[in-house]
Amino acid sequence: MTQPTHDTRLSNAGGFSLIEVLVSMGILTIILGATLTGMANMMTSQEMVLQTAAMNNSTRSGADLMVRDLLQVGSGLPSAHRVTIPNGAGATQVRLPGPPGTNFTTAVGDLWVDAVIARPGAGPVINGVPTDVLSMLMADNTFLNVTLSAVASTSVDIAAGPNIATGPDRVSPGQLMMISKGSLTTLVQVTAVNTTTRRLTFGGGDSLNLNQSGAASGNLVALNAAAPANSAANTNITRVRMITYYLDATTDVRHPRLVRRINNGNPTTFSNTLGTAVAMDIENLQLSYDISNGTSNPGNVKMATADLLTTGACAPVACSANQIRKVNIALTGRNRTLGNNRRSMVALRNTLQSQVALRGMAFVDRYRANP
Repeated sequence: MTQPTHDTRLSNAGGFSLIEVLVSMGILTIILGATLTGMANMMTSQEMVLQTAAMNNSTRSGADLMVRDLLQVGSGLPSAHRVTIPNGAGATQVRLPGPPGTNFTTAVGDLWVDAVIARPGAGPVINGVPTDVLSMLMADNTFLNVTLSAVASTSVDIAAGPNIATGPDRVSPGQLMMISKGSLTTLVQVTAVNTTTRRLTFGGGDSLNLNQSGAASGNLVALNAAAPANSAANTNITRVRMITYYLDATTDVRHPRLVRRINNGNPTTFSNTLGTAVAMDIENLQLSYDISNGTSNPGNVKMATADLLTTGACAPVACSANQIRKVNIALTGRNRTLGNNRRSMVALRNTLQSQVALRGMAFVDRYRANP
């Protein structure tokens, strides 16, 4: 008798056991994890490359701008590389630009401002390190030794020639002017301009407190009274720029910036919130100076309080700002962001260093008359 046959297709059908499925999933997870890790590392590396490039570009642009300005320091100024300011009886201290929260002025009794005004450690403290501040003076070669047709106690009239209304010779309130007669100078700040009469006015209440007509010496009144009498041959006016560099860690605490400020930035209202950010995420600015004093000629002088006495780098004499011939710059930049994952939470830093010879102070034209 024939036995019935069973359909064996179901029992012989192929498939995966649970163990096989788990092993396959494990292998797939390892491969996928390695792939994603590689992609994450690649993205992190790309992010770090971009941040490094941005950091270097920002730091380099800031350093390049400082170098460009330093090359002009002292140009067009008297041979002593300083300009007289109001002094003596009735004079008050002149204001100087600085970082937010500071209140810099000239020292009591100062007779002039130097072409290089060094303020070591006077900037904001970042990562526990006090940063430096530097102000510098230079003449504007487009408005140099311009002839005057009249000089009063608080104003001057520009002789025919430069167009003070427009173009490179344009004069506007807030600009600084050096008025010279022979070896005498005074530094004033423009408060009003009349382009019709070509008159520049230096009224009281200017933002830097330079226009002190009541001071006994160093002002336009004293220059007018000094012999010889004013004339087109011996009295002229030059536009001067006071450029200040410092770090601002107040406006954005997380992203300190290098600020470049021309004069004060406002003709009547003094404010240390003015200025232009020229480099972002700059966390250190260190400056030192090479001195030419005819004897020891010390280098890398910080111009700290001790250096301005007889116990500092120029001992047994005091260092003087008008002896500065070179400036050594160290500018440190940092990446802007720390990234979005733990692997990229690294602070990238780079320090650019440069040494600049102050052409207007280091080189002298013996054949040019310079009072």
